Amino acid sequence: MPTVGEDCSVILDGHGYFVKPGSYRVEIPKIAAAEPDAAAGPAAVNLGAGKQVWHFTVLAYTNHLNQNGTVNATSAATYRANLRTSYAKAEALSFTDRLGTVHSVHMVTLEERISEAAGFWEQPEWELAVTLVEA
Repeated sequence: MPTVGEDCSVILDGHGYFVKPGSYRVEIPKIAAAEPDAAAGPAAVNLGAGKQVWHFTVLAYTNHLNQNGTVNATSAATYRANLRTSYAKAEALSFTDRLGTVHSVHMVTLEERISEAAGFWEQPEWELAVTLVEA
C-alpha cells in the first residue's frame, strides 16, 4: 500500500504517484447566484464554497527514488496504465492529497505529454496532467 511522503506524493484509486514539483494546486471556487434587489437591481449572493478542484502533473518515470533513497519498482508504463484505468471509471475515486487527507473525486482531465528524454524509444516516460473534482 502506498504511503504519501514515503513512496509517493499523492494516492489516487489505490495507486501512489509522484507529482512534478510546482504543479500541484487546489481551487476552491465560490458559488454565487443573482437575486433581485428592489433598490439596486440584481445582486450577487454568495452561497459559499463550491467543490474543490485539484490540478497536478504526475511524473510517470521509471526508477523514481523514494524518500528513503531506494528505487521505486513501478515502471513508467505502469503509472500511465493505472491513470488511464482510473480515468475510464465512471464512479468516484479515492484520492489522498499531499497532506494525507482522503477525498472522494472524479477524474475529469488526463493529458499526456511524452518525455523527450534520451532513450525514449527504449523505455518511454510521460508527464500526465490530471484534474480532479470533488464528488
